[in-house]
Amino acid sequence: MKKLTSLFISVVMLLVFATGVQAQTVAPPVAVLLDKEQLTFDSGHAFIEKATTLVPAEAFLEGLDYELRWDRANTTLRASKGELSFVLETGKTEAMANNEAHQLRAAPKIVNGTLYAPLRFLAENAGYRIDWDAESRAAALALQDNKGFFWKVEKDGVELYLLGSIHVGNDEMYPIRPELNVAYANSDHLVLEVNMAAPMDEQTMKELQKKYMLYDDNTTLPDHIDAEMYRQIQTILKENGAPETFLDTFKPWMVYISLDNMKSRLGGFEAGLGIDMYFAQKATASGKSILELESHDSQYSQFNHFSDGLIASMIKELLETFHQPDNGTETLADLWRSGDEAALAEMLEAMKEIPEYYKTTIIDRNAGMIEKIEGYLGDEKKETYFVIAGSFHMIGKDGIVNALKEKGYTVTRL
Repeated sequence: MKKLTSLFISVVMLLVFATGVQAQTVAPPVAVLLDKEQLTFDSGHAFIEKATTLVPAEAFLEGLDYELRWDRANTTLRASKGELSFVLETGKTEAMANNEAHQLRAAPKIVNGTLYAPLRFLAENAGYRIDWDAESRAAALALQDNKGFFWKVEKDGVELYLLGSIHVGNDEMYPIRPELNVAYANSDHLVLEVNMAAPMDEQTMKELQKKYMLYDDNTTLPDHIDAEMYRQIQTILKENGAPETFLDTFKPWMVYISLDNMKSRLGGFEAGLGIDMYFAQKATASGKSILELESHDSQYSQFNHFSDGLIASMIKELLETFHQPDNGTETLADLWRSGDEAALAEMLEAMKEIPEYYKTTIIDRNAGMIEKIEGYLGDEKKETYFVIAGSFHMIGKDGIVNALKEKGYTVTRL
């Protein structure tokens, strides 16, 4: 992409005559910076209206190397760059970005012959992160270069997308890479390991808890783990404002999951910001079909059948590292942002040192996922599927990507 300079060349269009909109006086300007260099626009300047920063849309997008086309009859701007695109219609609070509809807080408008549109909408959907400095009234843009682990699978005119995910995230992972949103928008179905965005009814949750999570023999957690480990768990719960007996009714595997989630939250990571949840929420809002590779039942069953020794060793390691500032979640998030498959593969190899865990979590689960994915690829309707699973399921000798290659599919890293 051509380097964005501090001086944008505006698109010369007599919009005021085409639309009949009269000249207006704009609000005080807002500074827009890229890599600490302030951008200027020949056709106007950014300003705030209705708590939304508006920017000269044509000049801004042209500076990002988008090709522009103005529909005079419908007062609509269309912009494209490769697979990325925008459609902005004056006076309309719904706009298109990368083939998806978005609701805007402020509609695009023409002021003094220049089309203005929300800066955040344009920047984030073009792949730029915005940091706002209220004191100096400045918006700083930086290219968000989060690569992720993303592949396209093709055979006999059918295509499918694979996205390796991490199930928790933070603000640094967003905005999402625009190419991912394009592929998602062009897909007929979203496929998740499990749709965590779907509400679970109370009866189903009670049944799952009784079946997998809770003791039914009048014993409690202290009866199943050593006293020192239980004491450490009580200390962590107390430190975080929970009753010391909060986890007593749960089996050790559920205790491990609860403590691991707590550690992730303390490190600034949330399940609500995970890649799976991001796309699940988009699909739920738009009504896109959501399918599942697994189920809550199958995932809970997996943990419930781990040996007591394996779960005890996992809890022990978690307790030893609980208060350390760096953790596996942060490392995994860094690898996802950089797209470093080699480093991810090293972490996967380390799992093999615990054969029980690797076989159950990777080999056995991958087999079921691969079977379902092949079913999608054999869809007679030739519909497109956007499949998301944990990044570790995608890579390595036993991974989904390698299995599909061996079965004759063309798999391309994007």
